[in-house]
Amino acid sequence: MNHDQLLFSELRLAAVAKDSVPLTEEGVLKAMTVNEELLAMGYTLSPKDIITLAKSADTDGFAARIRAYIGDVKAKPMYPDFPAQVMEMDAAVFRFHQMLHYLSTYGVRELTGIRVTRGWLPEVPDNEKAQPDETLLAAKTLALIGTEERFLIPYRKILTKTERMTDKEQMLIAGCAKQLSAEEMAGVTVTFKQNLLLVFQAVFSDAALTADEKLSFLHTLCQHTGDVWKCMDYALTRAGFHFRTSQKRLIVRLLESYPLSDFRENLILSGKKRERTLLMLRFLDYNAYSRKADYAAAVAELRAGTLRSWESEIKEKVAQRAPDVLDAYAARPGMMIRHLTYLLRNGYRAEDIFTKLMPQAANLKTQTLVSLVSFFSRDNAASLDETKYQETVVLRPMLRHLLQMRLAANQTALREKKVCVRMPDFDLDLSSLRVNDKSSEGGYIRSGLAYRIPENAKIIRFFIYWNDEECVDVDLHVSAAQRNGEELNIGWNAGYKSDEIVFSGDITHSDAAEYIDIDLEKAQKTLTAVSCNINLFSGPETFGEIGECFVGAMAVSETGADVKLYNPKNCFFTHVLTGKYRMMNYGFIDIPNRVIIFDGLLNDTRNYYEAMERNGAFSLREYLDILFRSQGAELTASPEDADVILVMGKPSGEKELSLIDADFFMEQAAPASADEAESL
Repeated sequence: MNHDQLLFSELRLAAVAKDSVPLTEEGVLKAMTVNEELLAMGYTLSPKDIITLAKSADTDGFAARIRAYIGDVKAKPMYPDFPAQVMEMDAAVFRFHQMLHYLSTYGVRELTGIRVTRGWLPEVPDNEKAQPDETLLAAKTLALIGTEERFLIPYRKILTKTERMTDKEQMLIAGCAKQLSAEEMAGVTVTFKQNLLLVFQAVFSDAALTADEKLSFLHTLCQHTGDVWKCMDYALTRAGFHFRTSQKRLIVRLLESYPLSDFRENLILSGKKRERTLLMLRFLDYNAYSRKADYAAAVAELRAGTLRSWESEIKEKVAQRAPDVLDAYAARPGMMIRHLTYLLRNGYRAEDIFTKLMPQAANLKTQTLVSLVSFFSRDNAASLDETKYQETVVLRPMLRHLLQMRLAANQTALREKKVCVRMPDFDLDLSSLRVNDKSSEGGYIRSGLAYRIPENAKIIRFFIYWNDEECVDVDLHVSAAQRNGEELNIGWNAGYKSDEIVFSGDITHSDAAEYIDIDLEKAQKTLTAVSCNINLFSGPETFGEIGECFVGAMAVSETGADVKLYNPKNCFFTHVLTGKYRMMNYGFIDIPNRVIIFDGLLNDTRNYYEAMERNGAFSLREYLDILFRSQGAELTASPEDADVILVMGKPSGEKELSLIDADFFMEQAAPASADEAESL
């Protein structure tokens, strides 16, 4: 995926040359025509951005650009008139066709060693499918940014979030780092330490910068020596454990540019990390380049085994029931919140722990609190044993209170405002706010959000298309929970159809497509949940190594012989797969509640029960209720009476503010206004 395609898929942004031509009536008409083309793809521009496009020299070809970003299913399934052909087909015929196809690919390769690029497919009627299905989903708003902003805006947007980047966000940042100056990068505070790695590497390896310039920029990027050790480990690994002399001198100078207390503390965070630090010190030739005796003495203590970590010291205090344990923990509230159950199991009262934590609430990470609240809201956390049950009962309300206190510290555009929540396409009660367990595949609509399935949608269609120079076999499979408690499997290694679900056939070569349709009306009577899983059966090691692999889920109202199988405007979500894995739980449908959810988590099982439980633990509705209380916001049902209209995706009108673009208001430095948030 190139930079502009990633901008589109991850941030729903497109770059144009702003104000490059005068505003004319003809230009506005042309931009409106382009917007009509976008609507046919399921996207639209806000009125403001239609004017932006009208004043851009990039109007011509803009719709074609977006069409290329969206992705396409470029091949027909085994039975082109799917699903009718398969539903009417005798099982013996389907299995015979499938056997011949396998023999023509795997069989020929096994017996002869001949490279097979395309296997046998049955000769069946192939009617032209030119009729688009009716529009079932609302158009998604696409926002425009200036061409000169296409690197700095995503860089700032992604790295100021206090959470780990997805795989595609890492790809975006890697591209941005190559285009931005060290000054531009140093001007953005990276709030999640693991995300520093790519930025550090870009500055560290920049041959155009002097050693002093690099030292200044890296010291600004890294808030303490703990950050330096993480980044150095990353850089050292990529250098094949061999730094040049100038690089060794630079790292030692950087480490010794922080206070000695910080240096000593981060030398040994834990016994396990001690060994890795010693290894890095050896490859760094630290003693040869150190210029500060006190720092060298600390390294000598580490090597001698006399330097102790904060964690080992605090655990010794816990074992000794030292009176100042909770005070020591309160000085490091992040560590205290992670050790909650450890403290409880060592006899410390929850009330005493939280009394110490409350004054430190503003210093805690919202994402950590959301993860803990979600975990201790799950039913399975309370069902393992009596100890865990008691912990859950005690911790759940206290953690929610801490979360409210933490959110109260945020200065957001919601504070003391009248807020109207307008998200008709999403079920907030069935949506979850995922942080640590979000999908590595990313996407603008993050995993866990529950799309409402329109009433006039009769079918949900999962699809996958792949292509590569070599023969690749990608498989599509669904598992369904039946009301009688049994499991129903349809796909490559199971049944090919049931009353509710039908599979288009398993293709084992490249340039191929597979579909699975779920009939919602029939499923309501027999099923409770359906989970779609994708598997790389043969070919390269991971999905990311395939030339192209495109998956998604779509709403369908008509399946006639002339109706197109793929229609981008009716896709709930789509993904070009780029990750280092071979199997994924892609998405699942909550049948009784008629919602579909992108899951995107890696798993070697088809565990839709776990996915549904994760989504039902701590809902987005509950989170927003806590957020609104913390901000003193007043909810109103009337958009006219509201100061802020909260939407899920990109704003399209006045007063609208995107929940996704504001990162669900989890950051300390949230946008101060709707205008500022929209600019991101």
